[in-house]
Amino acid sequence: MNITGMNQGNTEDQDEKNGTGLFTQEQVNAIVSKRLKEQKATLAAELDQREKDINKREMAIRAAELLSEKGLDKSLASVLKYDTEDELKTAIDAISNIQGMKADQDGSGRPERRHIIENRLPEFRESIEPDQFKKAFGLD
Repeated sequence: MNITGMNQGNTEDQDEKNGTGLFTQEQVNAIVSKRLKEQKATLAAELDQREKDINKREMAIRAAELLSEKGLDKSLASVLKYDTEDELKTAIDAISNIQGMKADQDGSGRPERRHIIENRLPEFRESIEPDQFKKAFGLD
């Protein structure tokens, strides 16, 4: 028996007396593999979150570009809901076709700018004439 074998035997005896035991190689392997799996899962989750954040930023930039191409205000990108470029294009097309939006037609090569058409009510004028509705319904 060599000295290291005697030391191991003494350590095992001391550990048994103290209530602690040594781990077998299989137990160590299981502990290490469990910790590696946990670390790998954590890193994968962080990577997925980073990828989602980057995609979100890229889509916001693309939204601003498409809105600018359509002649719409870039700030609309913050209120649109989209996850894919197809959804984004559909939303921008819907906004650009809303009644009340009109494209400037100046014939220049610049992208068309859109503005809201003002829909004003006619000015109120006091009429000296009798009210035609009262007269029609016999309410005079």
